[in-house]
Amino acid sequence: MKNPYCTVDELGFPRFDGIDFLRYKALPNNSRLVTGENYLWAYKAAYLHYNKNLIINYAHKENIPVLLLAGVAVAEAGGTPDRIKAYGVLQIRQLFNDTLNGNNKKSNATSVGVLAIQLRAAAETLGIEPSTLTTTQQLQLANCLLTDDFNISIVAKHLKDLILFDNPNMEDTSILTDEQLILAGSRYNRGIERDKNDIIKSISAPIGTPEREYSSYGRRILEKKKSIYKILGIEE
Repeated sequence: MKNPYCTVDELGFPRFDGIDFLRYKALPNNSRLVTGENYLWAYKAAYLHYNKNLIINYAHKENIPVLLLAGVAVAEAGGTPDRIKAYGVLQIRQLFNDTLNGNNKKSNATSVGVLAIQLRAAAETLGIEPSTLTTTQQLQLANCLLTDDFNISIVAKHLKDLILFDNPNMEDTSILTDEQLILAGSRYNRGIERDKNDIIKSISAPIGTPEREYSSYGRRILEKKKSIYKILGIEE
């Protein structure tokens, strides 16, 4: 059956699998042997370097900051086996949760691809009503999200939507203040339900307070700015 959403490309950067997970989780941190957290960062850096042209090109195409798209890539790459959600978690949610609830909200909340975008968000970005997706269409969309090109392009479009969600009158979405970038990044991680002002206030909230977590995802992107630019070959 032809996939209506993309041409599935099985090639691309090697997916984080069970062996990678064990090397990251089961072994101690060792910079010489590249195990533990060192291995996870090495994987993230390698993914970013391998896909730097896609990331830069799609950021420019959607007129969003390269740092924002690259920051999401670094945050999401690695950590858990990539295919387990598309070929495991999704089917379990379809079979049990959707059958019990009578809708596909739970299965549409499955995050797929290295950049871990929910099927719901991916569908909305493509102009598709998520509730109309059949189980077959969900799997087809998930297969597309497992390919680097499609995954990165959809996330770039989604990030632009998130920027405009909080800044509907913004003319140039490629130039963001630190606050606006943190907000967009945090929206990607936490969704659009929380009030904009709550996230902005959390940026300066005391360390250790629960509300500071609202902006943690976006703040970490800025914290890694120097490393991200170095990997991408971008001069500040």
